[in-house]
Amino acid sequence: MTLPNHLIPLMLAGIGWALTAVAVLWAARAAPWEALRNAPWRLNLVALAVLFLLGMWSLKATLMPGLTLHFLGAATVTLVIGLELTLIAGLVAALLLPLFFGGGLAVAGWNFVLALLIPALITYGMTRASQRWMPPNFFIYLFVGVFFSAVLGVIVHGAGTALLVMAMGLYDFDIIWNNYLRVLPLLAFPEGVINGMIMTALALVSPSLVISFDDHHYIDGR
Repeated sequence: MTLPNHLIPLMLAGIGWALTAVAVLWAARAAPWEALRNAPWRLNLVALAVLFLLGMWSLKATLMPGLTLHFLGAATVTLVIGLELTLIAGLVAALLLPLFFGGGLAVAGWNFVLALLIPALITYGMTRASQRWMPPNFFIYLFVGVFFSAVLGVIVHGAGTALLVMAMGLYDFDIIWNNYLRVLPLLAFPEGVINGMIMTALALVSPSLVISFDDHHYIDGR
């Protein structure tokens, strides 16, 4: 979402940034800093995650001012570097987005919440649930933890964006439904496919890069 600061009510902007602060403070406390000290090369993955998110978020189509369709990439980043580091990388990306692609910082908190925090939590939750309750099958990992979580993340992101825009009084529901929500599924499927292709390649070619994937657990002996 790209909007100038004057269009964002102060209270709404404050709520977005408060949610962002809570999430990032938790991530900073829970992040595996000791593991990063033992494997500092994984810091390169965090930096690449920032660039990846910026690239995905910049691939957008503006349907109406404040209503854009863009890829998220949160599923891939969450599965590769983990939830905590994803939130930290996402904050950096959310702050850099208006600097490189326009818009104000007032909405950056909500961009973080809707484009990264919620989709990342969906991916994390679905992956953990599949690992606990489903057979250790590579295709279950891909379809549940990657594809379906990415698709659901786009749908929830779109619904949250619609609610936020209505709360700001920019458009009514009929306009949002006809010009935004009805075309949202056109983005959801490609999001799942893109994340699925990336994660398939990483899991098969270099599984050590993917923190959520254990090739011995999913592939060996299957």
